[in-house]
Amino acid sequence: MVSSLLALQSAKVTDPNVQEAIQASQNRVQSMGIIHQKLYQGKQLGAIEMRDYFNNLGENILNSFDAASRITIECPMPELVLDIDTAVSVGLITNELITNSLKYAFVGRDNGTIRISLTRMDDDSLLLMVADNGIGKQPVEAVNETGFGTQLVELLTRQLEGTLTYENQNGTLVKLRFKRPVIT
Repeated sequence: MVSSLLALQSAKVTDPNVQEAIQASQNRVQSMGIIHQKLYQGKQLGAIEMRDYFNNLGENILNSFDAASRITIECPMPELVLDIDTAVSVGLITNELITNSLKYAFVGRDNGTIRISLTRMDDDSLLLMVADNGIGKQPVEAVNETGFGTQLVELLTRQLEGTLTYENQNGTLVKLRFKRPVIT
């Protein structure tokens, strides 16, 4: 419902910057909406299977950017279940990272790929990786950004007590390592 209200508001706005801000807010709301949809459809109350969630999230964001015909989202990861609170934070972070890739990584390119994975590490920490094969981004640039999306990612990373790193590897690779229990 909130997403629909934002869409109605966006249709009345002519300023491209305001439209972009409304679209970003709409995608954030959709990110949380998908989690609640998966929660109601799932087998475990209070738990979300993340691979399926990432696939749905990616599809929704691609559609909102009208990029589904040129950008592919892959989720090469095993099934992994998270509690709802952790899933919301990870989902919002992933939403921001996919959005950044779509906005900046594929400028001047006809196609590209974004890969998302969340895996349990040997020390029981979790590693979220969002990578694109776009034009790349220097790690120094990530530190200097002050947009709302960047602030949101930093805030949620702190909330997860995680560590966020940016790398250039045939595009941009963002890693978030954090300790959270996985529901089995």
